[in-house]
Amino acid sequence: MSLHSRISTSTTGRRISNKAIFALVFYLILPTFAILMIIFTYPELDRDRLFGILSRIIPISFVLIVISQFQVRYEKGSRGRFVLNELYVVTVVFWLFALLGGQPVIHQTWEEYQFSLYIWNYLALIFFVTGMNILYYVLEYRAYGNKEVVVEPLSEEEKPMDDEVKPKGVIITTVQG
Repeated sequence: MSLHSRISTSTTGRRISNKAIFALVFYLILPTFAILMIIFTYPELDRDRLFGILSRIIPISFVLIVISQFQVRYEKGSRGRFVLNELYVVTVVFWLFALLGGQPVIHQTWEEYQFSLYIWNYLALIFFVTGMNILYYVLEYRAYGNKEVVVEPLSEEEKPMDDEVKPKGVIITTVQG
């Protein structure tokens, strides 16, 4: 029994997409587990700050899971998929900013040590990657959205013979001439 046959809704019969499962694991389960592990392993760290990070990334993670589930229902090049792709990228930026603490400078104390992390370079990298993702989705929308699918019937010469049809739907056509 595969994972997809076990994870399905009984009312609609639609499965949870692989992208939604990835979003569940990557944006919710792993960060939540890591932050909780830090909280319980290092009790001298500021617990309120870590619980604040956790309280910000959990709702954003659920939004990412929902967006990724609806994303795969649209064809490439459709306006709905384009809008959801862009919304997904922007939501990931908010999730990353929430994961980094919601501010460009992280001040932390650990026992008698106090240190500050300046995350401006990380933010610049995040915005660069975000720009590249948006550019990719714009180009994908233009490439797939502007094409019309035209199905033309095969001529008699191009039609496959009965013995050339393979079991998994692969058709080998030979043009005799």
